[in-house]
Amino acid sequence: MGNRSVRYDDEFKDHAVKMVVEQERTISAVASDLGVSQPTIRRWVQQATKPESSKDKRIAELETENKKLKRQLANTKETVDILKKSVAIFIKP
Repeated sequence: MGNRSVRYDDEFKDHAVKMVVEQERTISAVASDLGVSQPTIRRWVQQATKPESSKDKRIAELETENKKLKRQLANTKETVDILKKSVAIFIKP
């Protein structure tokens, strides 16, 4: 039982990273779909998204936080809309 090392071209790696980063799919789902191990996909994503300087690192952190806050805002707006509708139902005579 030898250890076989499979080499993937850059296009394949970029496609896998885009599936995780842009399509927001989980690493395990992408790994399963492509037949690649999870640690390999994780390493590709880290290498592709690794900021080059502290300024780039801070920008990446802010972008991540901004994305998170946008999701929270959307959830909050949805909750408020649901609550408004439920209050209207209870107020009807």
